[in-house]
Amino acid sequence: MIAIRAIYDGNVFIPEKPCKINKGSEVTLTIQAISFDSSEKKNKLVAFRKLTEEINELNKTDPLPPEFDVILSKRVQFREIAGL
Repeated sequence: MIAIRAIYDGNVFIPEKPCKINKGSEVTLTIQAISFDSSEKKNKLVAFRKLTEEINELNKTDPLPPEFDVILSKRVQFREIAGL
């Protein structure tokens, strides 16, 4: 059995240190609440949550307009201008 300290951000458990568990492993969590007064940890957790929420929102939008595909489908020819 391995014991790992982690912080729950409301969606996932974030380990305090890297842990040697194979990705995709099924585990059983036993919860022992540990109160922490570290405002630095709380601030990092809030910043991480905000970042992941912003990334999720960005993933919901198409970064380029549909016209971009039309522009890319056209051939573009460049010519060299002497004297530049």
